[in-house]
Amino acid sequence: MEDSISMINYHIEELQDLEKLSERTKNVCIEDSLDTLYKLIHYYQLNASFLSIRNCGSKTNNELIALAEKYIRLYNIGKGDLDLSSDVRKFETLRLYCYNKFTIPTVQMEPFKEPFLNKTFPFFQFISLIIENLLNERERFIFERNFGFIFGTKKLTLQAIGDKYGITRERVRQIAQKIPQKLEKALSSFAGEYEGYFSYNIKMRRDLLLIDASTADVMNQKESLNFSPKFYSFAFVTLQRKNIYGFQDIDLIFKNYYLVSNKFSKLFDFKSYFDDLTERTSARNEKTYAIDFDEYLKRFERQTLEVDDMDRLKYICKKIAVLEFQIPIDKNLFIFKRNTLIKLSEYINDILLAAGKPMRLVDIAKELRGKSPRMPPNLESLRSTILSIPDVSAIGKTSTYSLDKWNNVKTGTIKEIVREYLLVQNKPMHIADITVYVNQFRRTSDKNIYSNLKLDKNKSFMFFKKGFIGLSDMTYGNQDKNGQLSLL
Repeated sequence: MEDSISMINYHIEELQDLEKLSERTKNVCIEDSLDTLYKLIHYYQLNASFLSIRNCGSKTNNELIALAEKYIRLYNIGKGDLDLSSDVRKFETLRLYCYNKFTIPTVQMEPFKEPFLNKTFPFFQFISLIIENLLNERERFIFERNFGFIFGTKKLTLQAIGDKYGITRERVRQIAQKIPQKLEKALSSFAGEYEGYFSYNIKMRRDLLLIDASTADVMNQKESLNFSPKFYSFAFVTLQRKNIYGFQDIDLIFKNYYLVSNKFSKLFDFKSYFDDLTERTSARNEKTYAIDFDEYLKRFERQTLEVDDMDRLKYICKKIAVLEFQIPIDKNLFIFKRNTLIKLSEYINDILLAAGKPMRLVDIAKELRGKSPRMPPNLESLRSTILSIPDVSAIGKTSTYSLDKWNNVKTGTIKEIVREYLLVQNKPMHIADITVYVNQFRRTSDKNIYSNLKLDKNKSFMFFKKGFIGLSDMTYGNQDKNGQLSLL
């Protein structure tokens, strides 16, 4: 019968307006739970009168008989036609609940009847209708603009919302604080009741339900909605609280939402794990570092896990780390990459380290152009930068630089290196020997060394015949051709 009847099962309060029923008649029906058109007609078909219900007089009886017979004639309803199937009864119970609880007009529930009976109930479209009737206009605006529950809407500050409605930001905060509670309470009333009447092909995979943008897109397109992954996550957690657990902060918006089985939420502190990853990846990391995955997870275990449980937990935790935080995993290591810009000084240090030897300014500049996006505008600026680096020293007065940690490099001038050498000698040394010593630290020639020493303004060096050189502040014996040296 239910397939042939197109009659809308109006609530008695709606019938009062449609059929001009008296207030007394309406109240009599409500008191005796004859609060829908179906119930009235079915009762009349069984009893042929309404006089047996409490407080029903002849006038009320006549009103109700006229009402029942009108719709029986209009829809040609025979006896037994309103012996409803369990599915239809379930829908009519839902319709009545929504009218009484959320004041949803009967006609607004009618489009849901056929898909409900066909087990294709557009549940979240139905929830959208609930929200529309549950929240007032101001609450709906806050719901759409403050929580990130709707795709494509710009999140407004509490102050901006307050300015729109002429209230303080604190008052907006108070209103906003109650909205998730109202939604949760409304959604909870449908938990487990109607799961057999809809299907979204969303299944737990290895104890993890992932709600991401593509999940939300599929569901939105199916029902012409615009809910975000955050809302669907909130809804599924509320509807399936006995089975799944959500640990992400309701006040924040995330790329993905991870709903885990209650079994694992008792074994592992997912919220602390998620918060720790958030802190590590948002902190200023000057260097890339790695931590052992197994040891890291032990920090958040609520109890020691069996091997099989540990393997399944690792699957969940790796999904969260990779999808939400883009953390690379190398074998059994979590890699937390550097997230700060590489300083110019670091590039220069790396260039010198790779070369393994002192480099000229122009060569450093050439290497730097291919590495750093912040190349100094000219060589003088680069020179100033290099001179400010603690681990790098200039060699002599030239434009050559080395790392301080290189023990085989001396940063003094050629004159300083020669003086250092001659100070530990007890006699003048030949230019060839001096050159061998200097070339340990600086590539140069004996001619260049000799010229440098000759030009010394302080006259620190003494020059002897046949290429011998000494220090002017040291005393050497005047040696003749039989073993003595003479000054030039």
